[in-house]
Amino acid sequence: MPVSFDTLEYTASGALEPVQLGYDGDENRGWTITRNGSRWLELGAGYRLMRSAACGVCSTDLARRFLPFPLPQVTGHEVIALDDNGDRFAIDINASHRARQIETDCPFCRSGLANHCPDRLVLGIHDLPGGFAPWFLSPVGALRRIPSSVPTDNAVLIEPLAAALNAVQSIEIREGDRVAVLGPRKLGMLVVATLAEHRRRTNLDFSIAALARRPDLLQLARSLGADTSLDVSGEQPESQFEVVIDCSGSPAGLETALAAATREVHLKSTNGQPAAGVEQLTEFVVDELALEMLSVNAVEQLSPAAGRVAGVVAWTARSEPPSWVSESAAVIRTRSVAELAESLRNQPPNGLPKADAVVVDSREELVQAIRPSGFGAYSPVRPTGTIFYAGRAPEGVSLLQHLQQKKLRLSSSRCGDFDAAIDLLTSDDALRDLGAQMITHCFPAERLADAFEAAAAKDCVKAVVTHETP
Repeated sequence: MPVSFDTLEYTASGALEPVQLGYDGDENRGWTITRNGSRWLELGAGYRLMRSAACGVCSTDLARRFLPFPLPQVTGHEVIALDDNGDRFAIDINASHRARQIETDCPFCRSGLANHCPDRLVLGIHDLPGGFAPWFLSPVGALRRIPSSVPTDNAVLIEPLAAALNAVQSIEIREGDRVAVLGPRKLGMLVVATLAEHRRRTNLDFSIAALARRPDLLQLARSLGADTSLDVSGEQPESQFEVVIDCSGSPAGLETALAAATREVHLKSTNGQPAAGVEQLTEFVVDELALEMLSVNAVEQLSPAAGRVAGVVAWTARSEPPSWVSESAAVIRTRSVAELAESLRNQPPNGLPKADAVVVDSREELVQAIRPSGFGAYSPVRPTGTIFYAGRAPEGVSLLQHLQQKKLRLSSSRCGDFDAAIDLLTSDDALRDLGAQMITHCFPAERLADAFEAAAAKDCVKAVVTHETP
């Protein structure tokens, strides 16, 4: 049956405005979405109509106007949904061919990169209306049933917990490491909890520090597993942590993380703004890229001996590639990232129109490697790939200066495995009260503006919006 409802949409000014949406169709024929009575969006098959029960507010929601996706939009992606039987589901937010269970020759969906499918929509972030509305459309393959043993307060944290798990699984933690979480609040607090769980499960000996500007956040972080805490409201901390995970959601946070780390900074912030002298870092995180100085050891990780099918390194730097690069990977030589992008799209290596790594030697080419001008959302670097920097760090570009001076690696991650997050909530006794510890504010859906205001306030850890359900 078609549904029509009133809700609030996020606009380019950051304001929330009333809108009427309608959904008409089914998961086999596809759907027509109307906005204020006019046809607005046509969706293909593979979506199921779901009712929203609760939806968390995250930093991405607050910074939505800075992200490179069209507005207005109904936002909300940390959603708990109900089907016609009242059963609860978490929703994997990437509406790829695979998530919609559509047969396709898409090389991304076939090669394990469905979350980076170029044709995907993203629930509550990119075109697909999200969970702050009473109804929404979920990809049929994205529904993850929530066990009855998981209370809704915990269930609404499944999406960010999956992202936190992905961060912990993406970094290299060694015996004796000091790992810091900068900005232990919405997502950062879950990263602290996930690090503590990883330590319990693996018996790896490393310490966890929480870096924040608020004493109450530091106290909560310690209760979730941090060993130490550090107030960073004053001067920048000295380099004292092997790994810093930046969950601050701010450009200033990245500067702090770079100052505090000695080996790796892992970026989780998607605030849509330039940081540390570099643009396009939100897109960097969306593609889950890494950035580091060019070295023999780093390039060797692209070789077949390291488990890759065949590494492809695109060389756009002005110098000639050394022999040890071609010994570890196939080399594509071009004069610029723009020329590289055109070449890769015309003759994709290994089925993907991308390289495993791109070597650049200037800040401008670094930014182009993330998103080359004139190519829309396309990047010549494959998702989870690496950009190697082979030049001198220019003045005023602190990101490249830290990478050069300390040989830092900047890594990033985005969404995670929902099934793993659900398993964690059902199996780890230390997380059974996670929602009760983190959720500080709760609002009905008609007070979404109040929820956003609370989520941005200093006294809020996590705000949640709820819908009336039958």
